[in-house]
Amino acid sequence: MSADSAAPVSTAPPGAGPRRWRLLLPGAALVLLALCLRGPFAAVGPVVGELGDELSLSTAALSVVTSIPLVCFGLVSPLAPMLAARIGLHRAVLAAAVVVLAGIGLRLAGPVGLFAGTVLLTAGIAVANVLLPAVGRAEYGNRSAAVIGAITGSMSLSASLGAGLAQPLTDATGSALTALALWGLPALAATAALVALVRARPGRVDVPAAPGRRTAILRDRVALAVMAYFGLQSLGFYSMLTWLASVLRDEAGMSAVSAGGLVGVAALLGVPLSLLVPPLAARRPGQVPWVLAAAVPALAAPIGLLLAPDAAPVLWALLYGIGTGASFPLAMLLVLQRTRDAAQTGRLSAAAQAVGYLLAATGPLAVGLLHEASGGWEAGLVLLVAVTVLQVLAGIAAARPRLVSASA
Repeated sequence: MSADSAAPVSTAPPGAGPRRWRLLLPGAALVLLALCLRGPFAAVGPVVGELGDELSLSTAALSVVTSIPLVCFGLVSPLAPMLAARIGLHRAVLAAAVVVLAGIGLRLAGPVGLFAGTVLLTAGIAVANVLLPAVGRAEYGNRSAAVIGAITGSMSLSASLGAGLAQPLTDATGSALTALALWGLPALAATAALVALVRARPGRVDVPAAPGRRTAILRDRVALAVMAYFGLQSLGFYSMLTWLASVLRDEAGMSAVSAGGLVGVAALLGVPLSLLVPPLAARRPGQVPWVLAAAVPALAAPIGLLLAPDAAPVLWALLYGIGTGASFPLAMLLVLQRTRDAAQTGRLSAAAQAVGYLLAATGPLAVGLLHEASGGWEAGLVLLVAVTVLQVLAGIAAARPRLVSASA
């Protein structure tokens, strides 16, 4: 991003409205879009059985649907800066919102539409994931921290609403596909708000094109540890978001509505943890104790579901929400703590998202395939325990007080 784009945008065309509206419009538009960035795919897991029945799809096929978003995140995220360099920052975010809206609508078109629409909407989400903080910085400059916090919180709320409302909306509409399509309403509102924002910004905010491919970051041990931790914690979180409701229904005897609502509450725990963990963990040069603290509840939950699923299902779900909810902001903090400057932070962040999300995509797919093969959830839960152990090992390496090489 250029130096000019870091300054608050204060110009507006005649008739753009009162000054307060010009100040609030960008933040409202960005928060609205952020509200659409997790719910459309978080809503799939709690109603995956209904989707299978409605579309005559197997669990294995539905596992592919649940893994598509993470693959798209990994493949499309590096392309977002190039899109912004070509058409401008605000227009790129608007284009992402339009793609999300189109993908949500396409999912109504049967099995093929479900797959194609999921690819389309998650490609739009991937672009928005990367560019929303840049737009917040362009609009508010040094005052952008509060807006970025609101955007992050809105994403966590989106995941919670997607998981928690999926089953009630399916029951109310009589169709899982229709329930998924209702996410088009907030996406439409976000698109309208972004259209207004683009019209209020006649000057184009550009970002520089992405530099040539840099592979040194992929050969640095510290960077690889951070990428591994980012990917493994994402794998655990998205596996929870996809399959925990089904585990609670099958193993703990919970109703579909209760299980989906509990997953929503567990995901909601990420909102306060995102605000608390980074500033507290950043007080010391190393974050190994925080890696261990986040791993305890993340390990206790699948072990509890394995040994005594019906003894305390609410506790197991909330523990998993705490563990994964603390691990994500910690992973983001490690990207900052292990790098030397903003340029290196950007390289490591891009690499961690690309490599990490591709790794994370294997989680929901593997758990679904294990369930298909074994007829139960025990093998998938054992896999999640093993993943969490690997996450701890990667986290210990990533959290030591050392930096990525200056040449990376």
